[in-house]
Amino acid sequence: MVSIELSGPILVAAAVLGAAWLYRDAKRRAMDTADMWAVGFFVAFVLLPVLGGLAVFVFYLQNRNRRRGSPVAVPGE
Repeated sequence: MVSIELSGPILVAAAVLGAAWLYRDAKRRAMDTADMWAVGFFVAFVLLPVLGGLAVFVFYLQNRNRRRGSPVAVPGE
């Protein structure tokens, strides 16, 4: 099995090239928001693994079973 790992300078270079291509393509199509698309692509390409992991962790913390006292009846009440 072959795996490809993007890290460090290669990751940043791929993000910059992708953002540059997206920006040029959006400008050719006369889109007013070309710069926002490029910045959004760059940020998502670089930070999504970290943000995705944090999102799953927060989702887990919100939905996990919380420890509560066991439901035991008190005699005499």
